[in-house]
Amino acid sequence: MSIRKSILIRVRLAFLMVVAFGAFILVRLIDIQVVNGEKWRGIAQENSLKFKKVNATRGSILSDDGSLLAASLPFYRVSLDPSISEEELFEKNVDTLSVLIADYFQDKTAEEYAEELRLARTEKRRYKIINRELVKYHDKKIMEEWPLFKEGRLKGGVIFEKMEKRFKPFDELARRTIGFVREDSTDQVRGVGLEYSFNSKLAGVNGEALYQKIPGGGWKPINDGNHIRPENGLDVHTSLDVYLQNYTTDVLDKALRRNYANYGCVIIMEVATGEIKAMVNLSKNSEGQYVEDYNYAIGSQGTTEPGSTFKAISMMALLEETKLSIEDTVNTGDGEYVYYDDCTMRDAAYYGYGKIPVKTVFEKSSNIGVSKLIFRYFREKPEKFFSYLDKFGMSEPLDFQMIGAGKPFFNRPGTQGWSGCSLPWMSIGYEIKLSPLQILTFYNGIANQGKMISPIIVKSISQGDEVIDEFESRVINDKMCSDRTLGIMQELLKGVVKRGTAREIRNDKFDIAGKTGTTQKIRNGQYTKRYYTSFAGYFPADNPKYSCIVVIDDPKGEGQYGGEVSAPVFAEIAEKLYIRGIEQSLPDTLINDGVFPMVRSGNYKDLKLLCDEMGIKQVDLNTTNWVKSATTGDTIQWVNNKIGEQKVPDVRGMTLKDALYVLENQGLKVKTRGRGRVQRQSLTPGQKARKGGVIYISLG
Repeated sequence: MSIRKSILIRVRLAFLMVVAFGAFILVRLIDIQVVNGEKWRGIAQENSLKFKKVNATRGSILSDDGSLLAASLPFYRVSLDPSISEEELFEKNVDTLSVLIADYFQDKTAEEYAEELRLARTEKRRYKIINRELVKYHDKKIMEEWPLFKEGRLKGGVIFEKMEKRFKPFDELARRTIGFVREDSTDQVRGVGLEYSFNSKLAGVNGEALYQKIPGGGWKPINDGNHIRPENGLDVHTSLDVYLQNYTTDVLDKALRRNYANYGCVIIMEVATGEIKAMVNLSKNSEGQYVEDYNYAIGSQGTTEPGSTFKAISMMALLEETKLSIEDTVNTGDGEYVYYDDCTMRDAAYYGYGKIPVKTVFEKSSNIGVSKLIFRYFREKPEKFFSYLDKFGMSEPLDFQMIGAGKPFFNRPGTQGWSGCSLPWMSIGYEIKLSPLQILTFYNGIANQGKMISPIIVKSISQGDEVIDEFESRVINDKMCSDRTLGIMQELLKGVVKRGTAREIRNDKFDIAGKTGTTQKIRNGQYTKRYYTSFAGYFPADNPKYSCIVVIDDPKGEGQYGGEVSAPVFAEIAEKLYIRGIEQSLPDTLINDGVFPMVRSGNYKDLKLLCDEMGIKQVDLNTTNWVKSATTGDTIQWVNNKIGEQKVPDVRGMTLKDALYVLENQGLKVKTRGRGRVQRQSLTPGQKARKGGVIYISLG
């Protein structure tokens, strides 16, 4: 075969193969676009467009005076569709826009931003994220006035994608009580505290919107009008007092450090309403700092043997069951008493108390005295003792508003753990488990003239200014005990502070009523030299306003008993509340015998000039820039109001102008509410001022 003929055959074969390949492609195109066109277009549409969830704005959690404890703040991701704007408009503004973007985010130069935006336009990218950093609402409003951005989405191509973050203005304050919620991979909501307990109210109802998939991953919203608007969550109004929560946190933190303790908690309740005004829980972390990591006030880890605070419950049962007089005597012996040959009960006093009246048994917290009385009257009928515990609301869980409350435990007759020693040991707070909140509820009942009510922490649910639901304390027992028993119990609790284990917290201003508690901790079935200390009570004793419980676990300082460790914390809080109550009862303008208006606090030169003009007598005790006032008759005494560097100043009594000047000089951001002079401030005076921190002040 000639060379020419061979070449022609190869060329023809190649041509036929090209024709066949082209025909195959044509057939496939017809199949894809015509025969099965609808199918493939549907798949493309399904993969590039999707309805996605639009989260509702979560409701806020507020304190008793309306201060924000937790709120969802809007943040925005800034993106641009550079293909939207016309060529002339884009080129006219892109360089100026890039300068503003670079100045705001400060991560690239203006030239780099301009190059990226031009490249995105050339590549016809319809969704260019300007920067991954989210911007605040205030900054978004400013950006909306920038070149090109001010043309809006339809003409300029700017996209502000809203995202929300949970914000707590008071940082760690009441962190565990406020709590959190999270969704796992299966959309199961988990969490703790108020956020979790009231999630159904706070969360709202999510909506739905159409999103389009973009190259490189991610989705951008399409504003086609075909969406379901979300219903925003409701607001939860609590009974928590921000000032009191903050002050109590500081006091407890100092006590825990002083005693090298494991953890501590404090609950403060308003006697008449059952409203919780403060709930503080602090435990030591790995760095040795005390933080809110667990709610010991109500949780299962804090539900433990209460020790001697339970003796008030035992004593109430005794007084209800018998005609026992507190002047009757009990022989407590030499400090040691044996039940059934193998259960040895001991008193704190090494040589014992001997023969003492019942009231002294209670005031000295004699284990032997209380257990012998309970054993004498309830040994043959232990179920009768338990019937009183049921009546006092001790055996059932509290119907509390927060999820996660621990359940009470009692070793009852007939159960595996019951023995002859159980009754005497239970009478002094062992072989049982109760939460601090449940113990406090009992003491609050005594303070509330025998009316036992459930504690509450949420007062109402609202949507804007409209109240959707309101909550009040539920009556657990309208009359816990007889009037006789109640009167005796109130006197016994006052006696503990006047003459007993808490006598170190006596004061001349007002009476405190309460009971100390010290529980010896058990490890590996053996009692150790480690303790759980507490003090529960109320004040002022003769006209109770607040009840309170203080728990400090495993103190390792000089003191190891409730009267030495927990009672002083109670006393410090009580004194602050007592003084605060007197201050709040005074009118804003105090008239002293019709002579002059009371000037509270401010700049010394300004106040002195004001008083000089009004002819008010003054005594200068110092000449510092900032002063407080005291009065003697018709004379004002100026007292130094020390403004320390990097310390939170005391601005109570100042005008707004003076308060702003002093607080902002310490680097604090000030949030105000009301008019007039400063009545309250959220941060405790004297604590370290964190630069950029927020302080709320109430005027009135």
